[in-house]
Amino acid sequence: MLPGRSLIGILLLLPSLCAAQLSQGGTPPTWTNAQLIRSPLPVVTLDPPAASEGTVGLGSADFRYGFQRPLDVDVLGVGAWHVLPDGRMSCRLALHSPGAVMMSVQFADWDLPVGGEVFLYDPARTDLLGAFTAANASHEGTMATALLPGDSLVIEYVFPGAALTGALRVGSITHATLDPFARPTEAAERDYNPGYQSSPCQINVACPEAAPWQQQKRAVAMFLRPDGGGCTGTLLNNTATPGRPYFHIANHCYTPTTADWVFYFNYEAPACVGSVGSTDQTLTGAVLRAAHYFDDLCLLELNNAPPASFNPFYAGWDRTGAVPQSSVVIQHPMYDVKKIAFNNDPSTSFTDAIGVQCWRGNWDQGLVQAVSSGSPLFDQNGRMVGHMYDGAQVCSTATTIATDCAKFSASWDGTSASTRLRDWLDPSNTVSQLDGFEPFQTPADLQLRLKVFLDGPYNADIDRMGTALATSGLVPATEPYTSLGYAHVAGGGGESTTPAVLGTVGANAVVDWVVVELRDRNDPQVVRATRSALLQADGDVVGVNGTAPISFNQPVDQYFVAVRHRNHLGIMTAGQVALSNAITVLDLTSGAVALFGGAEATKAFDGKQLMYAGDCTADGVLRYTGPNNDRDAILTRVGGTVPTNVLLGYFVEDTNLDGIVRYTGTANDRDIILQNLGGTVPTNTRSAQLP
Repeated sequence: MLPGRSLIGILLLLPSLCAAQLSQGGTPPTWTNAQLIRSPLPVVTLDPPAASEGTVGLGSADFRYGFQRPLDVDVLGVGAWHVLPDGRMSCRLALHSPGAVMMSVQFADWDLPVGGEVFLYDPARTDLLGAFTAANASHEGTMATALLPGDSLVIEYVFPGAALTGALRVGSITHATLDPFARPTEAAERDYNPGYQSSPCQINVACPEAAPWQQQKRAVAMFLRPDGGGCTGTLLNNTATPGRPYFHIANHCYTPTTADWVFYFNYEAPACVGSVGSTDQTLTGAVLRAAHYFDDLCLLELNNAPPASFNPFYAGWDRTGAVPQSSVVIQHPMYDVKKIAFNNDPSTSFTDAIGVQCWRGNWDQGLVQAVSSGSPLFDQNGRMVGHMYDGAQVCSTATTIATDCAKFSASWDGTSASTRLRDWLDPSNTVSQLDGFEPFQTPADLQLRLKVFLDGPYNADIDRMGTALATSGLVPATEPYTSLGYAHVAGGGGESTTPAVLGTVGANAVVDWVVVELRDRNDPQVVRATRSALLQADGDVVGVNGTAPISFNQPVDQYFVAVRHRNHLGIMTAGQVALSNAITVLDLTSGAVALFGGAEATKAFDGKQLMYAGDCTADGVLRYTGPNNDRDAILTRVGGTVPTNVLLGYFVEDTNLDGIVRYTGTANDRDIILQNLGGTVPTNTRSAQLP
């Protein structure tokens, strides 16, 4: 199809800029020159699209928003040249594809000199892309742009000198017949449906139920191909070079045009209700690293790593093949803003007719649809274990039609690096699971105020704990946990206080030292940071100055919060807690905050929740009899042969924290253990409810 040519004028309007893609910013110099704005410029006009050029919309097999049209145009040879007041040269050319809702351009030659800049904008100058420079060229010397609204666009090339060098040639354009970013007409609707947007029972990633997945969502992006198609994919972490932009997609979404793909990051609604999202964070181009048809595997590497302004996250993964006990998919269904779907049940294993190994499941909330292909399947630990392969739904079938997600584990090994994941994600092939990576998130002073009660010294009559250790001068000025063998991490350990703080009386008198742990939001077995802190009589856990909240130099995020004591069973929150530099208050004594292990985690006493006393061996289990029992540890501490002996001091065998170790008699430390095991069956045991 040969393009026609004509002349059009550009209206003089005040611009409203909408930058897109990695660019140098700025404004086309002709926009401030009234004479040039009024001057006509050449237009390359394509013939109206023929019906044979492609099927788009819901009727197309893979739901395309448009189609690619070949167009060979030498911008520098056809465009109109002008000398700018500062001595630079400007070349402008308009492209027109009748009936297009949006357009993007694929440049077959992108060879710009130092100082050369390219801008693209609509004739009304309301939407702008650029400036782009030589740095935007792909490895093949090409360049592709994001979509601009309308059926016409202007290419403006600004040349730094009088001697023309370089090349700028258009190879094709994408003619969009549907706007994949269609705006709603009624703000109250969750999902405006212009005939193709996703189902109204889809769930925005800003909804409350998606709160635990705010990290993983930043790894997910939508990509658009120049042929008018697109899918969803995921940034993945790797062991050798964290932050290298490996991007996982579905093999059935692949076409050998990755140099011209445009990747849209953070395209999501800012609230639970709404379907408008920003499309200004885009990258262009990628190269193929590995692919295998029978695993639906395709791993790309983006030409550029997402910058700090994108706040990217590189998702973790699990290649063990362990069955996901629950799972989510994060996706861009039907080119819509980012959504999430939940399966609260274990997945089942399934192999399809061509041998693709899958995790199969039904959605309890949300669903998947066209363009969700390649979306990551995350397990209960927040690690990628598969990607959406087959089985879309509508709202009426969301819970009855299963979705098959190709297994991540099945793609790990293969015949060569070009057909498997391991060479790219773990070249040493020694890691079975890898957590995600935050390349730009900087630590902050997270502030936390806790309240806990220890069973041993608790006095229900005054709703406080006894402070005999501090009164007797036995509480050490430096935390005791390091010397007891506890492994502090991330700046914890060695905390010290002053005699003045230890001499405080009343509700703020010191009971003892405790350890507070921040555990990974996705895997609570992983301790991210620890701090030793002071426990006061009223249950407050404070910093070493006796008044400040506990502070952690860690990224703002969600964490499981755990508390440990040297002879009480540790406890942990059942859910993740959002922490920031604003003070977060957690009262773990009232039952208002759910604890891991539920009712087994603490001792219910007089309306309060108490940490179980008696773990004299510090192994996380209360035992009255048998090997490694806690009762014998008390007897050994008082001498081992005379059970009526007592010993004054700061010892882990002092279960009631009165400063005296007693095996028999009033206020002895042995009876507490038996009581916490039920009081009548000494062979019972009780374990700390920590993962």
